[in-house]
Amino acid sequence: MQRFVVWAACAAGVFAVSSAQAQEQFIGRWAANPELCSARGGDSAANSALVATDTSLWWFDGYCRIGKMYKAKAVYVQAHCSKGDVSVTMDAQGGRMRVTWGGAKPEELKRCN
Repeated sequence: MQRFVVWAACAAGVFAVSSAQAQEQFIGRWAANPELCSARGGDSAANSALVATDTSLWWFDGYCRIGKMYKAKAVYVQAHCSKGDVSVTMDAQGGRMRVTWGGAKPEELKRCN
């Protein structure tokens, strides 16, 4: 019985580590500067925070559901937004992420704490 408990504890530990490593780099809250990290709303990339989950994006353009996703060095997403579909590229590396939203110029964002 004791051997089973030890095995179960080890298996749970391995699962916890592997699920933590499986989280995508882009998931989190991002902003152009730290003052915007707690902001809600905004009408541009310069004055709003981007909130990214594994299934959605929320930025100045509104709420978007992630449709198709292609992963390479960056993550390429077809997002279904309230204002229409938009192509999004997210290149997250450490505490920084370069985001291209639709055809706009790329934005440099920093991870919020």
